[in-house]
Amino acid sequence: MSKKVTFPCMGTTFRVEASNALAVESWLYKVEKNYSRFREESELSQVNQLEISEEWVPISQEFYDILHLAEGYRLSTDSFFNPYLGEQLGALGYDKTFSDLSKSGFEQKIINKPLKESPLLFHSEKAMIKKKKDVSIDLGGFVKGWSVDEVYCMTKGKERFIDGGGDLRFSFEKPIVIGVINPFRFDTDVVRLRMSTGAMATSSVAHRRWQTTDGEVHHLLNGRTGKNSVSDVVQVTVLGANVREAEVYAKVLCMMDVASAENWIADKKLTIAAILITKNQRIVMTKNIKDYCEGVETAWS
Repeated sequence: MSKKVTFPCMGTTFRVEASNALAVESWLYKVEKNYSRFREESELSQVNQLEISEEWVPISQEFYDILHLAEGYRLSTDSFFNPYLGEQLGALGYDKTFSDLSKSGFEQKIINKPLKESPLLFHSEKAMIKKKKDVSIDLGGFVKGWSVDEVYCMTKGKERFIDGGGDLRFSFEKPIVIGVINPFRFDTDVVRLRMSTGAMATSSVAHRRWQTTDGEVHHLLNGRTGKNSVSDVVQVTVLGANVREAEVYAKVLCMMDVASAENWIADKKLTIAAILITKNQRIVMTKNIKDYCEGVETAWS
């Protein structure tokens, strides 16, 4: 019999439905404690505070694996996804949890361009890293997606559902309706999918916005420039093999115009499906959307 728990974690709301739902709640709090850049005692913050050195530094195996995964996605996305943008986010004012962030009047600092090469060197045999450049790691969205995947593997029961602030992983005996939020009216859905199992994530420039003295900014930064991209896309939902993959590609595609996004998916030979919502309220879906769901219903043409 499934149990349902809902709780705040990682700057969002988690909802877990599984027979052992209570058992995973404490684990998620531990993940937040270990890998938040807003907690001085976190393992991530400790690495951010390390000085550049030729010495190998031991870290936990779990953190090593997360960093190695994130670095792999940085390389495969040509640095559009970049886990080393903590300094750039801080320069825009995002140097504390979003709920504590001053939403108006922040004076932007000079934004340094991200490095082209990895600032970390990974040991090939042990959970150790070497810090080659002084950067600030930010794994917020990526760790959230990764943790949803981990929780899905930890949960038990014939029917399981994990929602980490829009990062979804689920399995049901019969198809259910999964709604994709309308970025122009948060209380409605723009797309409804009939699915029995899946992994998906949504990124949007309509959320997590704040005013600075140089204008309005949001939390999605182009990993190549360290700045907000300008495109005709407002929101992207990606369906993939796992949530961490979906989260990375949703973020990257949200930085591109529709045409560029479609070409990028084709060039990379990705098997993901994507739903893009444009500023002029157009819905664009990749042709393989039905590879991931039994039915699709849209609010607009």
